[in-house]
Amino acid sequence: MCGIFGAAVDGRPLDRVLFQTVSGVLAHRGPDAEGLFFSPDGNLGLGHRRLSVIDLRDIANQPMSTPDGRWAIVYNGEVYNYREVRQELALEGAGPFLTDSDTEVILLAWRQWGPQAVNRFNGMFAFSIWDQQEEELWLCRDRLGIKPLFYSITDGLAFASELKGVLPLLSRKPTVSKHALKAFLHLGFIPEPGTIFEEISKFPSGHYGRYKNGHLELTAYWHPDRRIQEQSNATEEEAIQSFQEGLYSSVKYRMIADVPFGTFLSGGTDSSLVTAIASDLSSQQLKTFSIGFKEAKFDESQFAMKVASHLRTDHTSVMLEEKDAMPLLLEMMATFDEPFADTSAIPTMLVSQLAREKVTVILTGDGGDELFLGYGAHDWARRLSASLARPFATPVSQLLAHGNSRFKRIGHLFEGAGFESIRDHIFSQEQYFFSNAELARLINDSYQTKPYSYSDPAELARQLTAAEQQALFDLKVYLKDDLLTKVDRSSMKYGLECRVPLLDYRLVEMAINMPVSLKRRNGERKWMLKKILENYLPKALIYRPKWGFSVPLASWLRGEMFFLIETYLDDDLVDAIGVVNKQVVNALIKRFLRGEDYLYQRLWALIVVHRWMKENQ
Repeated sequence: MCGIFGAAVDGRPLDRVLFQTVSGVLAHRGPDAEGLFFSPDGNLGLGHRRLSVIDLRDIANQPMSTPDGRWAIVYNGEVYNYREVRQELALEGAGPFLTDSDTEVILLAWRQWGPQAVNRFNGMFAFSIWDQQEEELWLCRDRLGIKPLFYSITDGLAFASELKGVLPLLSRKPTVSKHALKAFLHLGFIPEPGTIFEEISKFPSGHYGRYKNGHLELTAYWHPDRRIQEQSNATEEEAIQSFQEGLYSSVKYRMIADVPFGTFLSGGTDSSLVTAIASDLSSQQLKTFSIGFKEAKFDESQFAMKVASHLRTDHTSVMLEEKDAMPLLLEMMATFDEPFADTSAIPTMLVSQLAREKVTVILTGDGGDELFLGYGAHDWARRLSASLARPFATPVSQLLAHGNSRFKRIGHLFEGAGFESIRDHIFSQEQYFFSNAELARLINDSYQTKPYSYSDPAELARQLTAAEQQALFDLKVYLKDDLLTKVDRSSMKYGLECRVPLLDYRLVEMAINMPVSLKRRNGERKWMLKKILENYLPKALIYRPKWGFSVPLASWLRGEMFFLIETYLDDDLVDAIGVVNKQVVNALIKRFLRGEDYLYQRLWALIVVHRWMKENQ
């Protein structure tokens, strides 16, 4: 796991001192080594910060070049099946191999097979390869977008693992994106390909690109929509057995490391299952880590400790209190470079810092909810798709608007029952952010732009249920641009590598083609994962209400953190920034203080925007 960056320009040599500066900006992603590479004419530069995980020798440092000097690579991530790919290369006479690293395997595979090599890789990765002979620069990102990659083509091509790594490589100050601001207030994050800046984009997952003569040509090599097939005729027992075998293969791959590793253990289904299998496969006592909250409503650490005790792991837990969260809230805003409202980043940052004291690699349970219908949004998609929902949506919404805080929130959900972009509306309201209808009233005319809108894919191999369509949105948008982003930035801030066994693309392809009956049964979400987990844990630890991984932000904003509202939603600042209408903001604050708790996320999103704009104007 590492940080990468680079640039290609025409007609002028790159500033090597500037490259050294960018290396320092990304130092947290790779504290073990740094390296720079420049083409003979100086128009192409690659940079790398290394977190050593596989083959810790200096010979495996990057940038790495082929012996003849034609090819060079910088790479962030892990290709778990690199040993099998290496054997294929050896059979075809490729080599010689000078290291035991996956970096060298990727480089030689690209030399041998070209961009089609990526179809052989199982892992999480973002890399760039320079071909000196053809004067071509290639970029590539993994199938699910687990590893980040940002780029700009305004001044030649510039790219980096984080937004802050691209900014110094631009020749002029970038422009704030009005569309990105609106999407953020709707979703709580900025979805691919957008960023907060017009001139910088997120490189699309499942794509590779060739940059030559000032033009970047993108090619998709994997997309979840295209992996949806007719459901198999496998029996229930066969499906469960096949997925469990795939899980073992995935976890075993992700335990390959030359450094200590462990797991994040929340006590929920997904992390418990990953931990159970890792513990079963490990020859040593597995290290596990969790975060608890002083507020009992949000504290799942008791279940994590019970699971750890049953699995006999070496467990470490820490309690998060409001006073601990205060500095992390402000630190979080700087860590993500652009507006990002998922406050579960706070406990993720804290548990990452805790884990890094003992391990370098962590396995997480991310992906289970998206693949196995684990969210309440999936239930709402089913309800709102019912034939009676649409005709009565407006009167139901108007009726609930006069109820308590919970009823008002549900009323907002019904407002979008007839929308074409129902997926993002359901997500937005389940996460307590602004609906597009609210944004039309909130945002000032000078910042109004086309709203974010997601449409269900028109052509699939089979018709999906409303719940499956909602889960597909989560897989393609929420998981990639919120949850995986949160884990990457929060962990890499401390030089910790997180791996996600449930997002092995083989498991993803299996899961998206399973019958709904294996995902939800008799009201039980993630039914199949829980059936597999019964092999390791007592049912009392498995079948219990879902807690999620959130912080008590509503009570915090009414308590010691009320100063954030006073500071960043002050009339003068709101007017000076000019994005939103201060009268609408003041009305939201008053409603929140009167007891409409669900408005806390809307206020938090506004705080994040105004703080970011103030810091970056």
